[in-house]
Amino acid sequence: MTATQQRAFVVGRQRKGRNIERIVSEVRNELHAAGWKVDSEVVIRKRHLERATAKAVKAGCDVVVAVGGDGAVVRVASALAETGVALGIIPTGTGNLLAGNLKIPHGTARATQTVLTGRTRRIDLGRVTVDGKDHDFAVACGIGFDAEVIQATGPRQKLRWGKLAYLANAIGQTGGIRNVPHEITLDGVVSRTEAAQVFIANFGKMLPLIEPRRSIRPDDGLLDVIVVRASGPLPGLLASWEAMRQTDLGESSGGRVFRAQAREVRIETQPSRLVEIDGSPVGKTPITVSIRPRSLRVVVPKR
Repeated sequence: MTATQQRAFVVGRQRKGRNIERIVSEVRNELHAAGWKVDSEVVIRKRHLERATAKAVKAGCDVVVAVGGDGAVVRVASALAETGVALGIIPTGTGNLLAGNLKIPHGTARATQTVLTGRTRRIDLGRVTVDGKDHDFAVACGIGFDAEVIQATGPRQKLRWGKLAYLANAIGQTGGIRNVPHEITLDGVVSRTEAAQVFIANFGKMLPLIEPRRSIRPDDGLLDVIVVRASGPLPGLLASWEAMRQTDLGESSGGRVFRAQAREVRIETQPSRLVEIDGSPVGKTPITVSIRPRSLRVVVPKR
């Protein structure tokens, strides 16, 4: 990013085994050496990320640089939505899904160079209302099997195995894949179906190592809805393959997947199902999901 003098705020949250304090310091020093005016803070709780970001916006910062994984980044992104202040990302988590979708490189030095030299891009944010609370997400909201896998993957597993920890738990839980009744409302149109998994996506790469063939645009003002039907390990594998290969909206060729787009989605299930956003469990169904079109400016690599 180029300007006479950029003013940045670098923020991260303390995480065991992640050395966040050191990385925040390195990023601050690199930006300062490039002539930027820089402040920084390392907080203890997730909600403090939003509070610190809001203060930085009021102080007149041009860029808030989030150091952390998807959980920390989306908290900062939520506080920056519709402010015009840009988000910079230094990915240090396990999934780093938003950074991966935006082609932001791994490694503190390379990611910091992206903040210094990159361009800004506007993207949509999703908002899910669950248990009476609103939560923003940048990549996807998942209902069902993927949320159970994420909840089963503990911090120690992620530190030791990285993305492979999710894969191991997914394989271990395939025997529990099952369809349950869903009532899905897309822009006011109600349908009822059996499903094992529903994704409401803003980006294509919704899980580590997985991306569907049909592209999902993060700046079109629409949510992409993917409904997967499967009961048991083998049907689960077949349904996953269809979901990855499907190129059109509507029913897949094998009938195991349905895709649609909408601006508002409501999902009710019987029984209630676990819900995750950007890799963090947030509650259980019923939920309502809406889109916040082009509400976030984010620094990405130059074309």
